[in-house]
Amino acid sequence: MVLDFKRYINSLFVDITALGGISSTAIILLMVWFLIDAALFMQLLLGILATIFVVIIIRLVYFKDRPKKQVYGNIIERIEASSFPSLHAARSSFMALAFIYYFDILVLNIIIVVVALLISYSRVYLKKHYWSDIIAGWILGAIVYYLTTFFY
Repeated sequence: MVLDFKRYINSLFVDITALGGISSTAIILLMVWFLIDAALFMQLLLGILATIFVVIIIRLVYFKDRPKKQVYGNIIERIEASSFPSLHAARSSFMALAFIYYFDILVLNIIIVVVALLISYSRVYLKKHYWSDIIAGWILGAIVYYLTTFFY
């Protein structure tokens, strides 16, 4: 019974962490483009690409093992094996800030913040990141958000 509950919780956090992944991000971007606003789409696209670029640069310069260490054999795998900063946290905080500013609806904004926080927590729960990686990701996401608002 306890093992079933733990398996369920693990599965739940795998699903939650997927919300901060590149596939979910791409789907959200397409939905924004087709259903909401092309200008918001451009801001999100610019911010996501900038976030990915900065994380890759940081991970090339500074390597930090994940809590569950990953073996790597080439530069791409090394970037993926590095935990600092959390790309999931950076993406989710950037997108949360952009959506909060755009929609300005209290209930929706609370849901957006809760989902972003759950994505970040799922990364720690699944032993992909340390809290310092998450905090750095949130700071990076916020910086990228404010830079993209300067351009848009």
